[in-house]
Amino acid sequence: MKRAFKHFFAAAMILIMALSLLTGCKSEPKPEEAQAYVQAVLDLMCTGDYDHSVRLADVEEGKESEVRDGLIDSMMAQISSESNLNEEVSAAFKDFMINALSKAKYTVGEAVASEDGGYDVTVSIEPLQIFAGVSEDINEILEERINAEANDILAMTEEEQSNYVMGILIELLNKNLEDPKYDKAEEVTVHYGPVEGENDAYGCSEEEGEKLGAKLFSNEGL
Repeated sequence: MKRAFKHFFAAAMILIMALSLLTGCKSEPKPEEAQAYVQAVLDLMCTGDYDHSVRLADVEEGKESEVRDGLIDSMMAQISSESNLNEEVSAAFKDFMINALSKAKYTVGEAVASEDGGYDVTVSIEPLQIFAGVSEDINEILEERINAEANDILAMTEEEQSNYVMGILIELLNKNLEDPKYDKAEEVTVHYGPVEGENDAYGCSEEEGEKLGAKLFSNEGL
């Protein structure tokens, strides 16, 4: 189960790292443009949309959600392959990821000028609690179901048993999202600056994206 949790964290971080590579304006930016870029990248990842007054060179008009969904599909293909998830469980896990991302809470704050012509942007994030209580609940549910369905469960292959447990896990994770709770807000400072290899283009690096992805979700209960 912890392996599945780690897969979710990895997927969330890789997703926002990938979106952080979207390039912004092509001229020396103002502080409000740096703030708007960080807001747009977070919004695109978490909701599939963003303020279209912000220029993201790699996103085609009208296909904003396709960018986010395509990245999620890519992450799910990797997770499904590594964990031998069947189509039903993989689809449920993807739906959960989209639901969890939509409930992320963040506030983009001040942008402070840096020496490279870019800005350091502070983001206040309230990490979403998605794992709290799940370990205890799943053990209780598994004990009940093993007592009631022992023969059926024992007749499953190892892969089928893994998918069976994963299905229960996803149900519990979704229940936590019905009344979402959050950790105390934490501040993360990310750098918005010149993009290496791009003339007069500004954006955030993978490392900066990882800072954000690592804080969106609480590890309480993990």
